[in-house]
Amino acid sequence: MLGIATGLAAPCMAAGAPVYGSAQLKYTVNATAAVSIAVNYDPTTGSIKNAVAGSILPSAAGNCSAAVAEGVNATLTFGGITPPGAGYTGCYYQNAVSVGVQSNDSLGVKIMEYLDVAPAGTAVCVFPLGAANTLAALPTASGASGNPAAYTGATCPTVNSIAGNLLAALGAATAGTGFGAAGAPAGVTTNVTATPTATTYTAGGYSLYSGTTGLSGVAFKYVGEDLQMNVNGTAASGAATSVVTFAVIPQ
Repeated sequence: MLGIATGLAAPCMAAGAPVYGSAQLKYTVNATAAVSIAVNYDPTTGSIKNAVAGSILPSAAGNCSAAVAEGVNATLTFGGITPPGAGYTGCYYQNAVSVGVQSNDSLGVKIMEYLDVAPAGTAVCVFPLGAANTLAALPTASGASGNPAAYTGATCPTVNSIAGNLLAALGAATAGTGFGAAGAPAGVTTNVTATPTATTYTAGGYSLYSGTTGLSGVAFKYVGEDLQMNVNGTAASGAATSVVTFAVIPQ
């Protein structure tokens, strides 16, 4: 009995230290992007003012038709434009286009803007609104007024301290199911179609935006712009159409 009791009283061995193994997980999150287009936009909401005519400022009084209520077809209607005897007539459309972007790209995105074709005697100038090369929670309101100068034949005018940029023509547009772009933020009325009419981007065009500025992949960020349609006496009379494409390109 004494021997058994002595054996039971022996100290326990200390617990061993943990031993680890691991497996590595490797993955890549793909960059995503969506774009939302609104014409004749309301700066306080970002939505289309589809029941209210926009504002078109003529370079010469009486040479530009008044704007119309655009509806939801992603169209800017300049109407009749009377060329002057020399130079260009410029018809300046305020709050013309709001471009909304949603992306998770850590390197940011580029927004390239361009025409399909530029008929003889015409020139389209774009005026980005807000802080330079910046997307914001809402598109900035136009501050233009009066009778903005027209395209000179060489350069776009500066209007309300914003230098205009001439849009290049990069080739014929491929017809989709409509105008506008896929992507509709909640609570914002935009021009939306799954397959917009557009010119495929290769190179060139005007860089409307390039950067990150808080892109999260969840919230849309916006840039607004004014557009000026310019016509001189060499432009053929009659109805004409051009398509402006906004290409959102992940970096």
